[in-house]
This record gives sequence, C-alpha cells and structure tokens, in this order.
Amino acid sequence: MSRRIVLLGVAAVLAVLSALAVVAYASGADRRAVEGKKGVWVLLATDAIPSGTTGAQIRSRRLVRQVLMPAETVPSGALAKLDPALDAKQLNTQLQPDQMLLSRQFEPAVKAAAKPAATFKVPPTQLAISVELGIARQVAGNVKRGDKVTVFVTTPRNDSPEDPQKTWVVLPTATVLSVGESVPPNIAALLSPSGQASGSAGASPTPSPTSTVTLLRYVATLAVSPDQADALINAYNRGYLHLALQGAKATVTATPTVTESGDAG
Repeated sequence: MSRRIVLLGVAAVLAVLSALAVVAYASGADRRAVEGKKGVWVLLATDAIPSGTTGAQIRSRRLVRQVLMPAETVPSGALAKLDPALDAKQLNTQLQPDQMLLSRQFEPAVKAAAKPAATFKVPPTQLAISVELGIARQVAGNVKRGDKVTVFVTTPRNDSPEDPQKTWVVLPTATVLSVGESVPPNIAALLSPSGQASGSAGASPTPSPTSTVTLLRYVATLAVSPDQADALINAYNRGYLHLALQGAKATVTATPTVTESGDAG
C-alpha cells in the first residue's frame, strides 16, 4: 500500500515538472525566434475581430495578445500595445486570427447621423394633409404655421350651361401645421448647372431669378380629422383650392355650393 502511494506521488511530481517544462518552452519560443536578431513586441488578434470594433472593446474583451517578433519582419505602424488614444477609434477592416494590428487600421468612429427634427407635431386625433397651392391661393403668402384657415374649392366650368364653375367650403376650419415652397421639376431642371449651360437651339430659356419667384409652388400642411381628410383630398384632385385666413372672431360654417352666376346650388 505504501509502495503504491510512493509511486503515485512520483507520477504527480513528474507531471508537474513536465507542465512547467512546456510553459517554460512556450514562454521562451518568441525569444528563441529572434535569437541573435533585434526583436520587437507586436499585437496579434486572438480571434476574428469585426470591422467597427473600438480599441476599448478590443482591450476589454482581450482580443489581442503580445508577441515578440524579429524587427525586420514587422511592417511600419505595427502596434506594440493598445494606447488609450485608440479607445474611441474603431477598426476600418475585419481582422483574422493571428493578424497583426496596425495603427492605420484604426480611424475615428463614425457618428450616427442625427435624425432630422420634425418640422411640426400632428395632433393625436388628427391627420396631416399637404396640398400644393399657388402663392395667391394662400392669401398672397401670408398664411403661416398655427393660423386658422377656411378651405374653399372651385371646380372649373366645362363650357356648358349645365356644368358651370362652382365654389364651396370644403373645411370650415383647419389649423396650418406648416407652410413651405418647392420648384416644379421642369423649372428645377432649367435652374440646374447643366440647364444653364445648355445652348442648344430650341431649348427653353432659363428663367430669371425674378420670374422664378412666380413659378414656385407653395405647399401647406393642414391638421384635419379623418373625415375631413377625405373631403380635402377629393377637392384637391377635383378643382382649385383657396385658403382664407380667419379673423379672431370669424365663424365659418359649410355653405351651399355657389355657381359662377351667384346662384346657390
């Protein structure tokens, strides 16, 4: 029994000595590789590191190891350690296992583009509907955000006594959420650098800055109920809309359709 214990003890000691020998050999492998040469420490990836990983993440996740290599085999810009200055920077490429880390692989982190702030807030129970109008139909451009307006529609005549021009109230009251302007596509093309440079025969003349003002389309966005949205969209696609600014004490109700002769329909 005592002999068996002694044998087990000897085996355990030999196992420990063998493990120590392996560790010593491994720890000296780098130095043996550069024996007689100038060596430098470099960082190698311990695993695949995705592009966009920051220096701070590489350090905290221990994604690199330090290795001694012959100086003549190390490219310029090789990193010997992760400097704190790299914490906020990120990799511009993916690294493979055992790939060397270089300073040029890091660049300032790209900030996410800020979402544009909303130009207006839609009331919880209403919808926002935009309609395109000429400046005259927005009270000569005097309609602004927050105004109360009445919306009229006029349907054009069809050169028939049975179908005269008609005008009626689409929305007695609506709140203006925003007012903007845009240039029609055909005019925008003329105003582009390529349009200005065009000198081909028969080309449309480029409008002057003064005349361009009259060509602008004005867009008004109104807050309406779901039922009013249907009426507004139908009227917009059927005829010509006009906005009327309401005075402080103005009260508007839906009126009968009025024809161009002045008769109520």
